[in-house]
Amino acid sequence: MKTTYKHMSNLMLVANFLANLFYAASYPYIYQQTVSVVPKSYISMEQLLPCLWMIIICKAWNTFSDKLFRFYRIILYLEIICDAILFIHVIVTNDLKFYFMLNIIIYSVVTRNLSCGGTKMRAIVNPTDKERERFDNNSNIIASASTVLGASIAAIIPMPMRTLFILAFIGNIVDNLFYLKIYSILQAQRRKRNGSIKQSVQR
Repeated sequence: MKTTYKHMSNLMLVANFLANLFYAASYPYIYQQTVSVVPKSYISMEQLLPCLWMIIICKAWNTFSDKLFRFYRIILYLEIICDAILFIHVIVTNDLKFYFMLNIIIYSVVTRNLSCGGTKMRAIVNPTDKERERFDNNSNIIASASTVLGASIAAIIPMPMRTLFILAFIGNIVDNLFYLKIYSILQAQRRKRNGSIKQSVQR
């Protein structure tokens, strides 16, 4: 069955819901623990490094968007691998300082690239202004609802740090899995279009 842009747009909304749900249930409590043990310079770095890299990365995507999007699958897998290393290390060692700094680096360099690629993907699967407007509004609704649900779960069910890290890891990668699926569909559709064009030219 042919996968429509509408279906892919809905998959992105499901991905956003699940990612926000796990994020809200875990990250505020993880952050509370980490900032209590890291030096103030680490917290300053958390503000500076992502912003500096965002300027560089967004300019790069503005200039080389089509070329960079060809590597989007690699970037998605890269974040999954980096996050696996990050969370396995902190669960085993409980080294919150190392976790804090590595998390900043991954977020600044890898996740920011995913964000720009996700912007392009959203534009592809929501090609009209009206569709994009509806998607953005629905995305805000879903983000708010999932945040309320995740925060409520965390408030009702106290969880140890190890469990919170596992939930955070799931939240970090679950949207990647959906985006990998959508990206594969888009690439398959692109190859099919290119094949049809070649056949038309040959005729």
